[in-house]
Amino acid sequence: MRAWLACAGGSMLAEAEDALIALVKDSPLGAKLATVASLPELDGDNLVKRFGAEAPAVYVSVASFQVASGGAVLKVGLAGVAKNSRGHDAARKGDGKAIGLYQILESLLALADNAAAGGATWRVVSADFLADETLYKNGLYAGVVRIETTAAITLPAVLDETALATFATLAADYDIPPHVSAAEHAKWLQSPPDYTLSKPELSDQTTLQP
Repeated sequence: MRAWLACAGGSMLAEAEDALIALVKDSPLGAKLATVASLPELDGDNLVKRFGAEAPAVYVSVASFQVASGGAVLKVGLAGVAKNSRGHDAARKGDGKAIGLYQILESLLALADNAAAGGATWRVVSADFLADETLYKNGLYAGVVRIETTAAITLPAVLDETALATFATLAADYDIPPHVSAAEHAKWLQSPPDYTLSKPELSDQTTLQP
């Protein structure tokens, strides 16, 4: 079944992600999980700590995709994370009290295949276990169910500038070899600047609107 997704009235990707999160939350699986959310944008160690604090959990992550001739195959990963203080076997299989990784992934397979969410019909394409030593050392086990949908995409004609906040701050870093001493640089920053012995080769001035 072909899905028709338009982003003219909002973000297509955000709507798809939110709809899939709601699909898992509102299912019988959701009642067994501590967390259902979008995948946090954290580095390796911090992400593992987050997983440990929130497991058992399912995280939704939109993957890269290509757009051609107004169509795309939208790809999403549903990552399941489990832990169990009774050991790795209980973390994978469950122990009758806490859900295990196998149960999470099997439930996601059944829930997501041919599921309707975010104006699209999704299909399961694969499932993978994450082999990661850092996860294992923290008593965590994880896997990903990968799903996708075929979409015809309608893009907005122009950027809606009225929806953007007023530009207020510019942060910039420049890294070039110094040509004069720090003392001379300090003179340039005086008011008025002191260009007696040296002067910057390039300068720029930006005036922000109130």
